[in-house]
Amino acid sequence: MKKKCSVLITIALMLMASALTFLVLAIVYNLPIGMTGSDNIRVGREFTELLWRIENTYIGEYDLDDVAAAAMRAAVDALGDTWSHYLTADEYADYLVSSNNQFTGIGVRVLIDEETGGMDVQYIYKGSPAETAGIMPGDVITSIDGNSLSGLDLAEMGRLLTREIGETALLTVIRIDGSVEMITVGYELIFTDPVSFEMLDGNIGYVSLANFEGGSSDGFIAAVNDLIAQGAEGVVFDVRGNPGGMVNETTQILDYLLPEGEIFISVSKDGSETITYSGPEMVEIPAVVIVDRYSFSAAEFFAAMLKEYDYAEVVGEQTTGKSRSQMTLVLPNGGALRVSTHQYLTKNRVALYEVGGLSPDYPCVLTDDEFNMLLSGTLDKNDDPQLQLALSVLLGTGSHRNNFKKRLTIP
Repeated sequence: MKKKCSVLITIALMLMASALTFLVLAIVYNLPIGMTGSDNIRVGREFTELLWRIENTYIGEYDLDDVAAAAMRAAVDALGDTWSHYLTADEYADYLVSSNNQFTGIGVRVLIDEETGGMDVQYIYKGSPAETAGIMPGDVITSIDGNSLSGLDLAEMGRLLTREIGETALLTVIRIDGSVEMITVGYELIFTDPVSFEMLDGNIGYVSLANFEGGSSDGFIAAVNDLIAQGAEGVVFDVRGNPGGMVNETTQILDYLLPEGEIFISVSKDGSETITYSGPEMVEIPAVVIVDRYSFSAAEFFAAMLKEYDYAEVVGEQTTGKSRSQMTLVLPNGGALRVSTHQYLTKNRVALYEVGGLSPDYPCVLTDDEFNMLLSGTLDKNDDPQLQLALSVLLGTGSHRNNFKKRLTIP
């Protein structure tokens, strides 16, 4: 009997010691208690062993923070989820700024110039330092502060151009006429308005939405209201190249446009659903949405919801297919884990990822030249095949049914 009690006491002490070990690990490493499971401890011990051996055997110099950042980035990449990422402290700071439709820089959008290897300027943001300095679309930046850009990728060029706000860079620029100029440009915090709109011929409103980040819903609603006040009888929503954004911005736009009903279904890891509903007020106006292969996340979801409600028809290309939403978790080092935590579904319970994206009602693919011109903002609306097809659908010209004059009916 005493032997049995002794064994039980020994086991109890072992369990207490194990629990105490887990608790100490949680306190020392500031980990949630749930992270102190045996597998997590094993992996942590193995990684610590790896770092110890590097420190004691590697002959070269290295930065431990760089090694740790690379390891964390690789760990998230190993999940195999396109939409989950590790962000360093600097990247996280940039993410916070960009999520409010702001960014730090000189205000250009570029591609690599095949001839020189430099930055081929495609687009200049209004009010940016680049515009102030006189840089134009078509200019090619070949060096920064005397450092040649030839052979670098865009990320490396971006790092070379990175400055503190208020600092400047000296750019070597080949102008469109072939002349070479040295131009000094500042580095500032730039606000980009994601919404642009105008009235086209035939009383058709046109609204381009670049993303669904902070402030986009207010701008979108103001644009549509303005066009209706001007007498718009139909509207084209352009979300080509739109990478998505925030759920609340998306649902505010859908609530504004659509009648009472389900507008967003979020499914958690345990399978439970959280449903967002729109109110009874809506905007009754015939509409067409233009999408392309670079419309994903909130952009394709927006188009899919308008289609499922029979509110709008869709013109363009098959979209990317994304139906996971992410949460941003701040880490002790100042970085962050941007990780997929929920799946979202349309009103008809469709996960766009599982069906390969949204299929347009009226397919139309731009040529490479047309796409590059669209990207740079130089594609004239009269020469834009996708926009012209959208207008044709709205106006009911050619072989398209007369959708423009019919009264919009919502189930």
